[in-house]
Amino acid sequence: MVWSCDGQLASAVTADYVGSGPLLFNALQALLAAQCALAPTMFQEPAASDITLIANKTYDFIIVGAGTAGAVVANRLSEEPTWSVLLLEAGGNPTLGTEIPSLYINNYGTNEDWNYRTEPQKNACLNYKDRKCYWPRGKVLGGTSSINGMFYIRGNKQDYDDWSTSSADWNYESALKYFKKSENLHLLNDKDSIDMKYHGIGGYLNVEHDGDVHPLEQVLINANEEVGSQFIKDFNGPTQIGVGRAFTAIKNGQRQSTSNAFLKPIKDRPNLLVLTNVYVDKINFENKTAKGVQVVTKNGNRVVFAARKEVILSAGTINSPVILLKSGIGLRSDVNINDKTASDLAVGENLQDHIYAPIFYKMPSFDNSNSLDSIFKMYYQYITERKGALGNLSPHKVISFINTTDSKSMTPDIQNHFILAYPNQSNFVDIFGKHSLSQQFYNSFNELNKDNLIIMIFVTLLRPKSRGVIELSDGKGNAKIKANYLYHDDDMNTIVRGMKHAIKFNNTKAFKNAGLKLHWIKIDECLPYEEDSDEFLKCIASHLTGTLYHAVGTNKMGTKEDPSAVVDEQLKVKFTSNLRVIDASIMPNIIRGNTMAPVIMIAEKGADFIKKDWLK
Repeated sequence: MVWSCDGQLASAVTADYVGSGPLLFNALQALLAAQCALAPTMFQEPAASDITLIANKTYDFIIVGAGTAGAVVANRLSEEPTWSVLLLEAGGNPTLGTEIPSLYINNYGTNEDWNYRTEPQKNACLNYKDRKCYWPRGKVLGGTSSINGMFYIRGNKQDYDDWSTSSADWNYESALKYFKKSENLHLLNDKDSIDMKYHGIGGYLNVEHDGDVHPLEQVLINANEEVGSQFIKDFNGPTQIGVGRAFTAIKNGQRQSTSNAFLKPIKDRPNLLVLTNVYVDKINFENKTAKGVQVVTKNGNRVVFAARKEVILSAGTINSPVILLKSGIGLRSDVNINDKTASDLAVGENLQDHIYAPIFYKMPSFDNSNSLDSIFKMYYQYITERKGALGNLSPHKVISFINTTDSKSMTPDIQNHFILAYPNQSNFVDIFGKHSLSQQFYNSFNELNKDNLIIMIFVTLLRPKSRGVIELSDGKGNAKIKANYLYHDDDMNTIVRGMKHAIKFNNTKAFKNAGLKLHWIKIDECLPYEEDSDEFLKCIASHLTGTLYHAVGTNKMGTKEDPSAVVDEQLKVKFTSNLRVIDASIMPNIIRGNTMAPVIMIAEKGADFIKKDWLK
C-alpha cells in the first residue's frame, strides 16, 4: 500500500480520539506510524533547485491536475513511449487517512481537501454557518477520487445519448466501451451472475462487488421493495430504476483512487514526470495557441513550463474554469489574449450539482461498535489483515433510484443514499461536525445518537434545473462559488416528492419489525408548519440541504455553433489551439448517478482523442 509518512499521519484518522486518554491515542498513533514506516511515498516532491532544471525542458503534453481525470490521462498518454508527459498536482501524496475506505469523511477539512465553501445561499443550506454550503474537493494525487465515497455508478443510458445531439461520439454505446476499458470487475462471494456485456476485466480500476449482505442492508432492501422498488443486481447494467447495493472502487480493503489505480503501476515510466505541491496559476499563450503554463511552487516561486503539443486542463469543475478565467478565456476575465471570441466563452457557467434533503429514522440500540475499545480493535484488524469494517463500505452500500412522477419511466429523478450511524457515531466519523451546521442541530443529532442507531436517507435530486456559476472573487483569482441551489421551483417540488416517498418507509413491515421510526430533528424555523406537509418538507430541505459533491458542467461541451459551449466535442477549448479540458467540468448535463466513473470514462475518451490527433 502507498501512504505518505509526513507530519499529517494521524490527522485524518486519530483526530477524533485526542480526548480519549493518552494511552489509547498514543498506542493508535504508534501503530499507524509503524505501518507507515513500511510504506514508501508514491512520488517525491522535488527540491526548489530541481524545479528550475525541470522547467528548462519542453514537454509534449502538460496535464494540469492529477485528480480523478488527470491521473487517467497521464497514464494513457505516457503509453506512447516517444511522448514526454508532465503531470502537475497542487496537492501531495495520498496519506494513510485517504486509503481506509470507511473513513472517507475524516479526510474532509484536512490538507488533502481544498475546503471550499459556496457563497451564502438564499434557498438552501440555511442551517449552515453563514448559509455557506461545504464543498470538499480532493487536493492530493487522485483528486476527489482519493477522498470520495468510492461508489461506482455510471448514471443512466439516456444521459449519454442526450450528450450526442450531433455526434455519435458521446452516445451510450461509445461511453460503455470506455467504461469497460478502465474496469477490472472483481466479484467477491457473489453467487449470482453479472451480465459481463456491461463490464470489463483487466482494466486499471478495480471494482468490487460482494454478495455478503449486511442485516441492516437487507432491512433497507426489504423496505424499498415494500414501497414498490424492484431489486436491481447491477445499477450499471440494463436498467437503473430500483433498489440494490452499489459496486465500489476498492481493492483488498484499500481505496482505488485513480492515483492508486492509474499512477502507482506506472510510476517508473521514464517519459512521465509527476510534480506534487505545485499550483498552476495560468496558461501561457502566443496569440491563441497554448504554449505552456505558469506554476507557483510550494515556497512561492513562479516557474514556467513549456508544452510542445498540448496543455490539458484536468483541474476539476472549480479550478479548470478558474485557470481559464485567469488566463484570459471567459466572460469574467480581465486578461486579454487578443481574441474577443475566446474571451467571451461561457467559462464557469452551467454549474450543476446533486443536492439532497435528509430524512432520519431512529432505532434504540446499545451497540458498542463505536466505543473506543471497539474502534481500536477495528484499526488493529485493518492494519494487520486489511479486513473488517474499515475495509469496505457496508452497511452503507444500499441505494435506490426512483422516478417520482412516472413509475414506468426508465430515467430516475431521485437517488436515495442510506447512511447508517451507530450510537455515538461522532466517536468514529463526525459526519455533521465536518459541515459546520448550526450548534443546535449538531447537539440535537448527537443527543439522539447516544442510544439510537440512526438511518439517514439522503433524498438526492438527480437532474436539477437550477444553474450556478464559478467566478473569480478577487485580484488573486480565488474561486467564488455561486451554487444557486433550489432557484428553480421544479427542483424543490421534486425533492419534496422524493421526501414523501422516503417517509413511506415508516409504515413498512421491514422498518416496524426492526424498530425503526421516523424522527424529525427540531429546526426552529420549521416549527410553524405541520409535520409531513409540503411547507414543512420544503423548510427541512432548505435548512438541512446537503450535497453529494458532484459539481459538474462549468466548461460545457457542445457543438461549435453552441454559444454556451466552452469546449467542442473533441474537448478542445473553442477559438484556441493546443488546449483541451478533460474533467467533470465538460458535462453538458449532470448524469443521473455518482460522478467518479463517468469522469474516468471522459478521461479515457479524451486521451483517445489526443492520440488520434497526434498519431496520424
